[in-house]
Amino acid sequence: MNGKTLLVAVAIALAAGVAAWWWWADDERAIRKQLAVIEEAAAKVENEPPVEGLVKATQLAALFSDPCRLTVEAARHEGTYTRKQIQERIVLVRASFVQVAVTLHDTVIERIEDKNAAVRGTIRLRGKATGDPIADVQEFKAKMAKIDGKWLFTAVTVIEVLER
Repeated sequence: MNGKTLLVAVAIALAAGVAAWWWWADDERAIRKQLAVIEEAAAKVENEPPVEGLVKATQLAALFSDPCRLTVEAARHEGTYTRKQIQERIVLVRASFVQVAVTLHDTVIERIEDKNAAVRGTIRLRGKATGDPIADVQEFKAKMAKIDGKWLFTAVTVIEVLER
């Protein structure tokens, strides 16, 4: 093998490595952007106009595949829901709060391969429901898939981590 052949092989390998890193990093950025929507659209301020609440519920529901599998381990609840059903539940939950903030912590994207990803982390909810302060922390595990160019949740499991 001569020097030119070796140089070309190294250049091709380097280009392939950079391209693979770029595609993976792009997917990770897209997933993190979807996760940021949760924090932004879940937030509710006192006296929020109902129309704004509907818009935010629609934004949140758009993060889920249609259908999506939802599991809440503490309540021993498991089911598959359409995007419309998810949106309706989001509207009901948001209506029970006067004010709420949702933050994600320790979010880890475990793997991205074949247009599928596994995500896990902690979700913290703080708010006020008719005057009473509420604080809740839950772990979550989620499966996401790249569908029509967007990363959507295909399955979400909520795991209770703190006793009330």
